[in-house]
Amino acid sequence: MKFNYKAKKGIDKVVDGAIDAPSREAALDMLWEQGLFPIEVVGAEPIPAEAQQVEEKGKEKKKPVITGRRKKVTTKQIFLFSQKLNTLIRSKVDLLSSLRIVYEQTDHLVMKEMVLKMHNATKEGKVFSESLAEYPNLFSPLYVNIVKAGEVSGALDAALEQICDFMARDESLKSKIAVAFAYPSILLAVGLGSVFVLINFVVPRLSSMFDSLGPDLPLLTKIVLKISELSNESWFIVVGILGVAALALFMKKGGDFFKKTFGKIKRKIPVVRRIVKNQELAFFSRSMGLLLKSGVTLLKSFSTTIPGIDDPAFRAELEGALRKVAAGQSFYQSIDGIKGLPSFYSKMLAVGEQSGRLSEMFEELAQSYTQQIEGDISLLSALLEPLLILFLGLIMGTIVVSILIPMFEITQMVQ
Repeated sequence: MKFNYKAKKGIDKVVDGAIDAPSREAALDMLWEQGLFPIEVVGAEPIPAEAQQVEEKGKEKKKPVITGRRKKVTTKQIFLFSQKLNTLIRSKVDLLSSLRIVYEQTDHLVMKEMVLKMHNATKEGKVFSESLAEYPNLFSPLYVNIVKAGEVSGALDAALEQICDFMARDESLKSKIAVAFAYPSILLAVGLGSVFVLINFVVPRLSSMFDSLGPDLPLLTKIVLKISELSNESWFIVVGILGVAALALFMKKGGDFFKKTFGKIKRKIPVVRRIVKNQELAFFSRSMGLLLKSGVTLLKSFSTTIPGIDDPAFRAELEGALRKVAAGQSFYQSIDGIKGLPSFYSKMLAVGEQSGRLSEMFEELAQSYTQQIEGDISLLSALLEPLLILFLGLIMGTIVVSILIPMFEITQMVQ
């Protein structure tokens, strides 16, 4: 039978025409094969009962078979999914077709299965934000509520664009942190590897040369030789015990245990503590600004943002402020006096609330704290490099000196 269609070709061009196909599903497949993105496909004549039966059978038989190795879905995968969906929705492709296209362009196995389930749920009439809410580990309440606000206002494309912008800034900050600490990490790994080789392979081979000196060996050399001896005898046992202990803790408590432990350590290191604090303030500000800008109520925005705060003390203070907002107090009155919020921060929000520009004020604060984070990261990276070089140089220099001193004494004895 014949179907009239309207489809996108490329980014801007829209084409229409007619196509012969046994069913609407088959017509969609044919258009996708031609490189067209269907916007509308309507039957040019009523569908005969026989054709409907063929279509239903085709739906039953044509179940996508997904094969491959299962991998964990990362935030980068969610970001790519959001970008693709945003591009298609902005190009006026309907949500159902957009999900189908994203599904076909996704190679990640778990992500592919998830998009397929969303596509089928949307096809059955389920709201998209409800489909997202079924994956709370991947789509945060922040993500779901912004999409829901976009659906209510009829501006899903704007909501997705805001989400992509939020995630892009987050990914950019993560990349800057990774780049800043890449060189110090490599330097530390190479330095510790060199020390390991010296202690376990070089020093033991030279120790027999010092037997002639007997008890007259310098104290430094004795210490290094003893460390080398202990390391040779037990390094694999120590590594094995640490590995088993880490695995047991991970199996018992999962990644949250390590996240909390490292979180406590980070909050005790001066410069790192400030970076972590500013990260939480930037996240809180950007999330609140984004939700308010999307049309989400203040109370809902506040309750949605709080679970994303890692610091338990700061989160508890914000939860107390949330109860005050729910009781009818103004936002500024509720957050005034919270230890986790600087006085400057509270005053800025008070001005924003009084002027009716609370969302804009949150965005300005987020930008300000992000700039502070980037500055602190650059400072920490600049400090780490010379400190690591000095630290590793002292260790390796001590080992080398402990070897050279007795060798020099042996040379003098020979002469």
